[in-house]
Amino acid sequence: MRKLILALPVLLASAAAGAGEAPPPASIVIDAVSGAILQQSQAGQPRHPASLTKMMTVYLAFQAMAAGKADAATRITVSDKAASQGGSVLGLKAGSTIGLAEALKSLVVRSANDSAVAVAEHLAGSEAAFAQRMSEQAQRLGMNASHFLNATGLTAPGHLTTARDMAVLALALRRDFPQRWPLFASTSMHWGKANLPTVNGFVASYPGAEGLKTGFTCPAGYNLAAAATRNGHSAIAIVMGAAAKGQRLTLTSGLMNKAFTAPAGGNLLQLANDDRSPPDLSAQVCAGGTMPGDIASAARMPPGWAIEVAFGRDEAAVRRKLAQRQREVSPALGGGKPIVTIKPFDGVRYRGLIAGLKEDKAISVCLKLRQTDENNCLVLPPAAVAGAVEAERRWRMLSARE
Repeated sequence: MRKLILALPVLLASAAAGAGEAPPPASIVIDAVSGAILQQSQAGQPRHPASLTKMMTVYLAFQAMAAGKADAATRITVSDKAASQGGSVLGLKAGSTIGLAEALKSLVVRSANDSAVAVAEHLAGSEAAFAQRMSEQAQRLGMNASHFLNATGLTAPGHLTTARDMAVLALALRRDFPQRWPLFASTSMHWGKANLPTVNGFVASYPGAEGLKTGFTCPAGYNLAAAATRNGHSAIAIVMGAAAKGQRLTLTSGLMNKAFTAPAGGNLLQLANDDRSPPDLSAQVCAGGTMPGDIASAARMPPGWAIEVAFGRDEAAVRRKLAQRQREVSPALGGGKPIVTIKPFDGVRYRGLIAGLKEDKAISVCLKLRQTDENNCLVLPPAAVAGAVEAERRWRMLSARE
């Protein structure tokens, strides 16, 4: 009877996939010291790792530092390839440099693809050579279903892992580099003048959280590797293929809650992986080809100059002030479109803009508004308007995905 019960999730997943529905997430939770399995469901099923890949990128970087081949202060030069990465990025410029410690923190806190490629190229000469090292290290750790083709986790044919293998990797990070383990619990990082918050909702919200890493692509769905300690008991949980960000956090938190009371089962390395094809969750999590968090900011922002006439953390108050200023200055501006955008750094704040203006009108009206102390105004040239749109786009993307 026990064998029939264990096989049931596999049968249900196959039936769901055949019906065009998303299979249930693969998951596992283990004791973080012994590696004993506390609970698992389809943990050996191949999955797209997405940014959980960066856990191996970090592992190899830690390994290089331990061997004296690099240190925290090592400067990494950013290549054209690294700077051109899409998705979650720090915004590195080609030819600039970044410290290895900063780069690794950006992998954990912001899931930065540009930093991941820069680290890979610095340590191995090329991302492809680094990916080969990643796969070789996976085999040494016992991650026998894992194969890596890049340092970021961007979807590629054959770039695969399992929840079971990700648990092996998380366990190895904790065991092999205890002095560097606290990096995964980081809730923010300073970059330039900004304080960037973590994209990992588990670290920011779960009591006793210690890390590790989020991940998202359309084929992968929402992934999360998590670690936590409660009353001296430490556990690691992996969820792969959740259909939504909220579901991912709920499932992971539930697994963790059970981990602190569940009896130990079999050993992690004795759990078998299988050779099924990984599910593609694109139709479920990116319905209609639309990535979560994508908005038509550029389309709704008219071309030209803009003036900022309201700013603050209270969106409703910003909208009220923007509407008032629009009524007051519209005749002098000869038009303009009122738009509220988000300024995400150092906490979310809202900007009330009147956009689609000619340069002379924007400057003259703003100068008049600034003649009274209570009527502050900021002129935004087209490049600054485009920057505001891009900042909001990136914030919404990271909030919805990673």
